[in-house]
Amino acid sequence: MLSSVSLSRKRKLSDPPHSSSEPKKLPLPAVASLYNLDPAATGPQQIELRRKVCLRVGRSKKNDIILTPADCSTYHCEIGVSYLNGKDIIYLKDLSSNGTFVNGLLVGKDNTCLIRSGDKISFAAECHYILKYQASFTLKSARRPGTGSFYDSYVIGELLGCGHYAQVKECVRRSTGESCAVKIFNPTRKDANWATSLNRELDILMKIDHPNIVRSYETFVEPYDANTMTTYLVLEKVNGGELFNRIVSKGKLRQNETKALMSQLMSGLKYLHSLDIAHRDLKPENILLDITLRSSDSDKQTGPWDAHELDVKVKIADFGLAKFIGATKFTDTLCGTPAYVAPEVLVNSTERKYTKTVDMWSVGVLIYVCLCGFPPFSEELGPPSMRQQIIEGKYAFYSPYWDEIEDSALDLISRLLVVDATKRLEVSKASKHVWFDEVRPKKELRETAFKGTRAVVTRGYSNPIMLAERVKSSLGDDTLARAYSADVDMA
Repeated sequence: MLSSVSLSRKRKLSDPPHSSSEPKKLPLPAVASLYNLDPAATGPQQIELRRKVCLRVGRSKKNDIILTPADCSTYHCEIGVSYLNGKDIIYLKDLSSNGTFVNGLLVGKDNTCLIRSGDKISFAAECHYILKYQASFTLKSARRPGTGSFYDSYVIGELLGCGHYAQVKECVRRSTGESCAVKIFNPTRKDANWATSLNRELDILMKIDHPNIVRSYETFVEPYDANTMTTYLVLEKVNGGELFNRIVSKGKLRQNETKALMSQLMSGLKYLHSLDIAHRDLKPENILLDITLRSSDSDKQTGPWDAHELDVKVKIADFGLAKFIGATKFTDTLCGTPAYVAPEVLVNSTERKYTKTVDMWSVGVLIYVCLCGFPPFSEELGPPSMRQQIIEGKYAFYSPYWDEIEDSALDLISRLLVVDATKRLEVSKASKHVWFDEVRPKKELRETAFKGTRAVVTRGYSNPIMLAERVKSSLGDDTLARAYSADVDMA
């Protein structure tokens, strides 16, 4: 007879698999991420931030995010995401006596602050991250042609410049180390037609390819917060600064130098106009210079440049997106800088339409400024006001500033600064003007060559202010724009 056998298990059976009625809990999706600004750093390259999760950051191994720099505190800060009134709110609480900095400003121990997309977070002297919303929260239909996030592909650097509706920063492509520039537009509220309009404009920008136009590499459209988007436009980085700075540093430009620069400007503008694109805001600040230096005195210069320069290339910048992204009231209503704006932009207030001829007026002002060092229209040349001077086409070639300038230059300017836009020279004709003709002898034109040229306007004695003096006395475009806008409101 068999005895009863007692069975005992020495180990537990493996846990049964989840049944279909018990779905496995998944973590909440990441709302935003912190990206390391130093790709060679030992710390984490990306820190994901999720709803209802608070991350503690510091040197201690008990932290969720461990940082190694010696000046990082044991428990440095807490970063979390709260969902409030239908919005994701990202906050940072500073726990460190060494300090946590947001955009260079100290938060302060036990203080809490809100952080937004694009904010730079500094945990230590050499430990910097930048916040951005995840790609899943971006407006995917508006992305052209970059994939992922801007911060996935680029490390952002120092500020290069600021404008009315954007700031420009240096950036480095992570994959190649190539130095570029990125224009970061002010946040813009989304609406039904916004993405379609922006896509169309971005597509045009990506197709533009001309040696005298700043090249656009790629774009990213990403959320700034729950209601607004920010556009990142990655551009060719130009090393020689603005034409404005060249004029200010020299006082004015030489005639042959101006001719060489304006010839290149005409070439780029002719290309844009052939695509039915008007720049609408041509000014010295939007004309960049790519300068190649001479390595020795034996290097043959390509043009009438300064002694140390081998070549100077004109690069037209800053056009196209202003009407879609973060433009200020001034840009919305006038779309141009006061001293360079065409008269038809000022008078057609009810049905304002921009055509390519507005650029040619601006070219006339540019040539004038380059050759004498001050603009043809300004408040100090009044009365009347600068606005009225432009509307009436009132300007003059003042002595002694214009005494040594070729008559052909005055003729070209007079054919560009024509109030009637239909009679203004188009770019194709302006680029063939006798002033650009290097083959002909440089001498005064015959009287017959001036048929059809408008009479030079003469007024009482005025004392123009040079661009260099304007910079020293803070009479910049912003000051003029405020005075100008007030004048427009009163008109």
